[in-house]
Amino acid sequence: MDHRLQTAFVLGTVMCTLVPGVDLTEEADTCQTTFHEGNHQNFSSMLKALAKCPGNFTEHLTVEEQSEFLGLLQNAADQLKFLRVKACQNVHPKNCSFPQIPVNGGLICMTHDKTRYCKPMCNQGYDFDFLRRTRLYETCGESNGYSWSTQYIGGNRLAVCSASSTAVSGPASAYFPRLCQDALYNYTEERRLISVFKEELSQLGIDKVKTKTKCLLCGDRHI
Repeated sequence: MDHRLQTAFVLGTVMCTLVPGVDLTEEADTCQTTFHEGNHQNFSSMLKALAKCPGNFTEHLTVEEQSEFLGLLQNAADQLKFLRVKACQNVHPKNCSFPQIPVNGGLICMTHDKTRYCKPMCNQGYDFDFLRRTRLYETCGESNGYSWSTQYIGGNRLAVCSASSTAVSGPASAYFPRLCQDALYNYTEERRLISVFKEELSQLGIDKVKTKTKCLLCGDRHI
């Protein structure tokens, strides 16, 4: 299931609670039928309109109704995030632990020839704790006993992004234009960043990356 269908499926479960007449006890596959992919644009347009509404658009709702609506939207967002992470977990090599996603940054990962390559990136206003100008990525695969290469002692922590007014510790492409989440919410920008990393690997002789293994992961944002 591609990311558009996954989005439709999860938002469909939300719509099943918002559309009058839909039985909340129906199975998820019934909801998926109710909210088919063709409804994606309609629901997306509704959410965009909601985001542009003036602050008093909820005046007719009780506090209880506002809380319920907020909870539904948050639940949908959490489920979508879970699906994205799960898609990045279910890749080869299976023996590698899931890498820790940097807070205030993210990872771009892909697999080639039984090796997982992950490129740590930092958000705007953050920089790596360790110098990584010549260290574009970290790896995990058969060649290193399915353990992550890392500047930290053992484990799956690949990088740390700390608040900084300058971004000088890593290569220029290791920084998001603004936030990782901006790319996560913009499919065109996500594909662009992934393509940049794929080209960087290709220039190092690492090509023929498996398409289904490419993904972007975003860490939490702490101020």
